Parts: sequence; C-alpha cells; structure tokens
Amino acid sequence: MENQDATTQTNLQTVRDKIKSKKNLEIDINFSYRFIDSAKKEINDIEKFLWNNCQHDWIHLDDGDYYSKIKYHCSICNLYKNGYMYN
Repeated sequence: MENQDATTQTNLQTVRDKIKSKKNLEIDINFSYRFIDSAKKEINDIEKFLWNNCQHDWIHLDDGDYYSKIKYHCSICNLYKNGYMYN
C-alpha cells in the first residue's frame, strides 16, 4: 500500500511540474509574439525613414519574375521602388 501511495505522490508531482512547465512556455510564447510585433513595427518605421531620406540608386531587379510589378531596388538601402510599401 505504501508503494502505491509513493507512486501516486510521484505522479502528482510530475503533473504539477508539467503544468508549471506549460505555463512558463505559454509566457515565453506570448513574450516572443510581443517582441516580433514590436520588431516588425520598428522595421516598418526604419523603412519609412529610408524611403524618405536615402539618395536612392535604383538598379534593375533581375530575379526572373517577369510578371512582378516591382522591377527595381535601391543598391544603397535595398528597398524596392514602390512607395506604397513604405507609407
């Protein structure tokens, strides 16, 4: 009987540990999503700044996609020649 109680206690502790691990992972995932959203916004702000302030040197974008509406990118800041993307 004591062996069964010890096994039950071990299983209960394992369940508690797994619940705690799950909560910690969920917290980490939420933090990561917030970081990614923040980084995307910062990249967008940087691209807007570059679009408005770089002395663009447009070069033909030879990527093999003949149907693309974007045909040029800047050799300095690497933005595409499409102002709608950065407004």
